[in-house]
Amino acid sequence: MSIKAAIQTELDNTQFVPGQVLKGRVGWQSGDPVDRAELRLFYYTKGRGTRDVEVVDRTEWQSPSPIAQQNFEFPLPEGPYSFSGKLISLIWALELIVDPGEHTERLEFTLSPSGEEIDLYRYPVPEELDKKSMAKKWFHVERNR
Repeated sequence: MSIKAAIQTELDNTQFVPGQVLKGRVGWQSGDPVDRAELRLFYYTKGRGTRDVEVVDRTEWQSPSPIAQQNFEFPLPEGPYSFSGKLISLIWALELIVDPGEHTERLEFTLSPSGEEIDLYRYPVPEELDKKSMAKKWFHVERNR
């Protein structure tokens, strides 16, 4: 079964702030009947360690037409913010699932007070929080006693 699907946000925007309403349209085209379609608003972590996924909201269409377009809107939560660090990143996304066959389409976006992903590399670690610096200071003081 061949399914084409797409997610489009209003004005093709992919940068949002907490509390904003994310609006858009989804569409799919299938040569066979469609049992259901579901759009999920979620975030996930990527990087080292356990991968976390949290579905925040969803909209479902039961027995939709094989060729359809549907509007959607989700009020965005206050967080967590989109960020990237050395070990882990947090990514927000919309995912459209069309059954049968569980065809998926995903659109990633950022959620933060500035609308831009928070880059944890951009800011230096304060020396008092830098474990290596603290270890070096301790080692230097202990060794010279």
